[in-house]
Amino acid sequence: MAADKAAGAEYQHPVDGAMVLRRAVVSGTCASLLSTGMLACGGSVDCGSAFAPVNAVSHWVWGERAMHANLPSVRHTVLGYVIHHAMSVFWAVFYEGAMAVGGTHRTVGGNARTTAPARVLGGLAIAGIACFVDLKCTPHRLTPGFERRLSPGMLALVYVAFGLALPLGAMLLRHAGKRA
Repeated sequence: MAADKAAGAEYQHPVDGAMVLRRAVVSGTCASLLSTGMLACGGSVDCGSAFAPVNAVSHWVWGERAMHANLPSVRHTVLGYVIHHAMSVFWAVFYEGAMAVGGTHRTVGGNARTTAPARVLGGLAIAGIACFVDLKCTPHRLTPGFERRLSPGMLALVYVAFGLALPLGAMLLRHAGKRA
């Protein structure tokens, strides 16, 4: 390590996987809640049902019938939200992992922190990757489903909301740390 520093190489701390997962639960929850709100708004506008896009996610379990469910139910709405939430945390793991190893850092009180612009751009980048993977690379049976209930413009707003919500987790954790 001393030879690396002498040669000008920076030492990179190993990423703490447990910390990334804990942070991903928070940022993924923020992204899940905000994007679900956008799904509800989009559903109200595009198909007359705030529940339809969330219900559509349950097609993973219930098949094509879920695409036509417009009313709230445990069978479709709760399951659809649980799946959406789990996938939000899944994508948040990539986001938090990227923020842990990359981005623009500044030192605050001796701790390196990713800057707010880097976190926002990182969130939007992960949302873009998630959108591409969800809609272009995923087998039909495992797509989100809500893309079949929303217009392309509303679908884009859902992914933008998701991407902008990922950095909220860092802000919440930072705020909670200051209060403790």
